[in-house]
Amino acid sequence: MSSVKSRKNRNIVVLKSREKAARKVRHGQWFYSFIPFKIFTGGMSQLIPIIAIQEGGTSVDLGYLGGAGSLASMLGGVFWGRLSDKFGRRKVFLILGFIGSSLLAMGLILSTSVKSLIVLTFLYTFFVAATIPIPVSLISREFNKPKIGEATGRFNKIGGWAWVGGLLLGLALLMIIPAKGISLILGSIGILSAVIAVKNIRETPIHLHLKRVSPPTFFFLPRRVSLPTISTLNGELRMLFMSSMLLWAGSMLLLTQFPMLAKEKGFNGRLLYILGLASSTISAMTYLKVGRSLRGNGMHNFFLGQEVRVIALLVLGASIVLTGYAFLGVSILGYMLLGYSWSLMSVSSTAIIAHKSSKKTRGRIAGAYNFVSSGGAIAGNFASGYLASTIGIPGDFAAGVVLAGLSLIPTMKMVKAEGHPLNFGLLLRSRGRGLGL
Repeated sequence: MSSVKSRKNRNIVVLKSREKAARKVRHGQWFYSFIPFKIFTGGMSQLIPIIAIQEGGTSVDLGYLGGAGSLASMLGGVFWGRLSDKFGRRKVFLILGFIGSSLLAMGLILSTSVKSLIVLTFLYTFFVAATIPIPVSLISREFNKPKIGEATGRFNKIGGWAWVGGLLLGLALLMIIPAKGISLILGSIGILSAVIAVKNIRETPIHLHLKRVSPPTFFFLPRRVSLPTISTLNGELRMLFMSSMLLWAGSMLLLTQFPMLAKEKGFNGRLLYILGLASSTISAMTYLKVGRSLRGNGMHNFFLGQEVRVIALLVLGASIVLTGYAFLGVSILGYMLLGYSWSLMSVSSTAIIAHKSSKKTRGRIAGAYNFVSSGGAIAGNFASGYLASTIGIPGDFAAGVVLAGLSLIPTMKMVKAEGHPLNFGLLLRSRGRGLGL
C-alpha cells in the first residue's frame, strides 16, 4: 500500500511540475513569427505578375506563370510534409522554407526574361509551400484537442491581416521604386521570420503528459495523403470533387488574364495591389462570421460561396466593356465578392468532408480534394494563355464563366437532396439564416 501511495504522490508531483512549466509558456507565441513572412508573401503575390508584364510577358506567359506557381505549391506541400514527417523535425524545414523563399524572391531582381521569371517563381513557390503543412503539426503538438480549432483560427487571422499589410506595403513601394527593387525589400522582411522562428518555435511537445491528437480536417498531414479510389468516394463526394475542379478551372481562366486586361485599359501594377487588398480584406473580415453561420454539414454555405464566385466572375467579365473609373469600380467590386466567396468555400468544404467521410478515409479525401482543386486551377492557368491568344480575352472570360456556372449543377443536386432552399440568403440574419450582410 505504501509503495502504491508513494507512486501516486510522485505522479501528482510530476503532473504539477509539468503544468507549472506549461503555464510559463505562452501558447501560440510562435504564431507571430509568421507576420514578417506573411507581409513578404502578401506583397509578392501581386508583384510577380507585375514584373512579368513589365518584362513584356504575353497572355500565354501569364498562363505559364500562374500554372507554374500552382504546380509548385501542390508538389511542394506534399514534399515538405513528407520530409518533415520522415525525419520527425518541423522547425528546421519551416525555417528552410522562410530562408529559401526569401532568397529566391530577392533573386527576382536578376531575372532577365519572362522564362527566367517563371523558373524563379516555381522555385520560390516551392519553398513557400514548406510553410503550409508544417504549422499544422506544430499546432497539434502544442495545443490540446479542444483548443486546436481555436488556435488554428487565431493563426489564420494573424496571417491574414499580415498578408493585407504586405499588400499595402507593396502598393506603397510601387509608387516610389521599380518593381524588381521591391522584391529585395520584401525578401529581406521574409528573412526576419527565420530569425524570430529560431527563438520562438519549439520542436518538442509542450503538453508531454497528454496524448497527442491529430489536427482538424481543415488541414491534413501530407504523409497521410493518397488519392482514394473511386469506390472510396460516395456519390455526393464525387459531385463535390467534380464541382470544385470545374469551379477552379473556370476561375483561373478569367483571373490569370485579368492583369493583361487591366494593362489594356491603361492601368498599371497599382491596380493589382488594390484588387488584392479588396479581396484579402473581405476574406479576413468574414472568416469568423462564415464559421458561425454554418448550417448542417456546410453544403448550403458551399453552394452559396459558388454562387457568389460566379457572380464575381460575371462582374469582372462585364468590366471588359468599361473604361476609366467605371472599370476600376467594377473590378474592385468583383474582387471583393471573390474574397467573400473564398471564406465561404474554404470553411464549408472542411465541414462537408468531415460529415461525408469516415475517420479512416478523412485524411486521404481531404488531400484528394485539395489535389483535385489544385489540378483544376493548374489546368485553368495553362488553358487561359492559349484561349486568350487564340480567341481573345473576351472569349477566355466567357469560357471561364461558363465552366464556373457548370460547377453549380453537381452541388445544386446535393443541396436539393438535403432539403435546403436554393436562395441567395445574403440579407437574412435571424437565428443563423443567411449571413446578414
